[in-house]
Amino acid sequence: MLQMNGQPTAQNNRECGADGDLPGFRNWDNASHVQELAALWDVDASVIPHWAPPTNAMEIFGHAEEGTIGMLWVSATNPAVSMPESARMRKILGGEQCFVVVQDLFLTETAQMADVVLPAAGWGEKTGTFTNVNRTVHLSEKAVEPPEQAKSDLEIFTMYAELMGFTDRSGRPLPSFRTPEEAFEAWKEATAGRPVDYTGLSYEKLRGPTGIPWPVNARTAPDGTDRLYTDAVFPTQTDECETYGHDLLTGGAVTETEHRALAPAGRAFLKGCEWTPAHEVPSDEYPLLFTTGRTVYQFR
Repeated sequence: MLQMNGQPTAQNNRECGADGDLPGFRNWDNASHVQELAALWDVDASVIPHWAPPTNAMEIFGHAEEGTIGMLWVSATNPAVSMPESARMRKILGGEQCFVVVQDLFLTETAQMADVVLPAAGWGEKTGTFTNVNRTVHLSEKAVEPPEQAKSDLEIFTMYAELMGFTDRSGRPLPSFRTPEEAFEAWKEATAGRPVDYTGLSYEKLRGPTGIPWPVNARTAPDGTDRLYTDAVFPTQTDECETYGHDLLTGGAVTETEHRALAPAGRAFLKGCEWTPAHEVPSDEYPLLFTTGRTVYQFR
């Protein structure tokens, strides 16, 4: 599955697995995909979350509310304002049952309730790449130094990893990278052979006159790919796809067996569903209809 997103961060999140799936559009329910990452990172496959569907944000906060999650680390978002049930979110964030770390550029409403605030650098104060909705990868280089104690997200995460003593099975530091360019090279390895192939990119190449759309690899697409699926073959094969799919109304997961029975063979799947009315409809007394979000399983 390839999703289009409204902003670069959403695109990057999905590519890298920061939305709960696995990096490189890998399928958490595909044992070979999990093993690929375990081999790449030199870790045991059991430490890569894949035993159940990704935990959504409301479920995470529910666990924090119960105390079964003992620490929440919030980075570059403001759930005290942006999440549903804001009064409940604020009670969870401000409660004693969960230790809250906030990593942000601003002292947001969430940061004001945190046990620890980690000051993060802004976009012009750090180097890194971002990817637009049309898959175009850009390099953004540091323009100025961050103020006072602020550090880039990469520095914060790697400092934490060092202090925690994270290592791979060979005893080497995990993650292995420390600079933005080293992180980019590691990400390229994770994308090799996947639909989101970055292996033909480099910081030097991205310093050219414009961004470059993935997939980019030396053999078939050295200059990037402006249009996908011109051959009408899609990455829907059971052993290739990012997800086996789900029911649009209930969210029920499609199994591997059910997906294979569809004989995808690179075909595109366009899903439709029956219209369902809103729980409350306009009336003479309440003539306006106010919508506050999306149908969750159609949006995923």
